[in-house]
Amino acid sequence: MRLKKIIIDAEKCAGCRFCELVCSFYHEKKFNPQLSRVIVIKDDKYGLDYPIFCHQCDPCPPISACPFNALNRIEHGVIYVDKQECTGCSVCVDSCLFNAVHLDENSKPLICDLCGGKPICVDKCPTTALIFAEGGKDDYPEMVFKNLLNRWTING
Repeated sequence: MRLKKIIIDAEKCAGCRFCELVCSFYHEKKFNPQLSRVIVIKDDKYGLDYPIFCHQCDPCPPISACPFNALNRIEHGVIYVDKQECTGCSVCVDSCLFNAVHLDENSKPLICDLCGGKPICVDKCPTTALIFAEGGKDDYPEMVFKNLLNRWTING
């Protein structure tokens, strides 16, 4: 059985950034996109908005790269940040292959934890662009995004 993860249907994303707001409020009790574990990027050239999440990669380069063992895999394969052990060195940010790790105002990593198995962003997405399902390596959002760009470039 494959682990469940967040999969993005890029064609449905409207760029409302509601996922960022509900994520930050769920985790930090503040409506602040900079405190969200999801980052919505925009590509104005192609008119696409795209949410970036932790893929819960296995193996996970940020876990391996952390010199202080502040990142660990816990229940259901989720990446956990031990903020007591974290020094804010940002090695995890630099080692993430999908640019899904960023730092909060205290230089601690913000990494999607799937909200304990019921991602609030998926539940609240007004366009149903976010799906929580079993996924394989071909479901990585960036691969889907690149495929969309290639299709639109060839056909457009």
